[in-house]
Amino acid sequence: MQKKRVIWVDIAKFICIFCVMNSHLESKTKILFSFYVPFYLSLFFFCSGYVYRGNERFSVFFRKKVKQLFVPWLVFSNLNILLSQILSFNKHKALGEEVVWNLLQIRGKGDGLWFVAALFVAYLPFYFVILWLNKKEVTVKRLCFLVCVVWGLSCICDLYTRFSTLGLFRWGNNNLPWHMEYIFFAMFYMILGYLFRKKLEVQFDKLNTKKFCAGISIIYVVLVLAFKHLFGNNPVTEIVVNYVLQLMGISAVISISKFIKPNKYILYIGENTLLCFAFHGKIYSFMQTMLKKIAEDVYYYILNDIIYSTILSVVLTIVLSVILIIPIKITNKYFPNLIGRKRNSKKS
Repeated sequence: MQKKRVIWVDIAKFICIFCVMNSHLESKTKILFSFYVPFYLSLFFFCSGYVYRGNERFSVFFRKKVKQLFVPWLVFSNLNILLSQILSFNKHKALGEEVVWNLLQIRGKGDGLWFVAALFVAYLPFYFVILWLNKKEVTVKRLCFLVCVVWGLSCICDLYTRFSTLGLFRWGNNNLPWHMEYIFFAMFYMILGYLFRKKLEVQFDKLNTKKFCAGISIIYVVLVLAFKHLFGNNPVTEIVVNYVLQLMGISAVISISKFIKPNKYILYIGENTLLCFAFHGKIYSFMQTMLKKIAEDVYYYILNDIIYSTILSVVLTIVLSVILIIPIKITNKYFPNLIGRKRNSKKS
């Protein structure tokens, strides 16, 4: 029996995957990117923590995450590599080299489905942290201690990526295999998501009027504009500022998601973000290649205009998400086991 889905979570995930797909387009603009980059990945981690129930033995939990995350990563990442050898719109390495880099999962080195792999790795320590949290009475002191420790570790990881030698390893950067540098960042927001459902959501819903939603959204926009100009050149201050923006962005999107009237399109994309992430690369590459062949001069003229380029990126993202419904439906109908689902299971 499939768990009942949380509507606002699927809406929030729709917003996040829409931003992810937009961020990969040539037509995205810096001004548009600056408004969603603080929250579009951290909110994914937040939602992952929110939906976690924390009442399973580790063996059951591990098997479930292997089916839901590791197997989809393994299948779709290698499928994309194979397709790139047969049909590619961009430069790529030899098949064997791409497979090796994919297995190493080093950020920026052929890790197309990096987020799925990073989430799988982060879930493992997250399980034991929540197990520790639930062993005794959950007090405010215990929660504050946990959040502060994980946030501190996340900041250390951030400092590592910023200040360690770029050529530290043989692969030419300071990123660690299997995205180990993202573990505590991911865990921080996963824990906040878990605690939000357990302790804070009721209070949040009481505050979440339309005025509150508009207010927090405006404050977020102002902070993005202000912090970008005030603290953009100070790496240490920027770390703290980024967390403030991420938390404000997450709060604003949650508030908005609880007010948006859902429709089948939004909920379907939000429910299938993993497949969107897996399939969108080839489709947007094809779309951009066709635009260059059909109207190259017009296409590049649009890219050089911030308003036209922003509009085009939004339109292309909408078109891309609609096209993605086809491979998503095929996968869900004929290959549901690839994403940890049962064949012919009814969706709530």
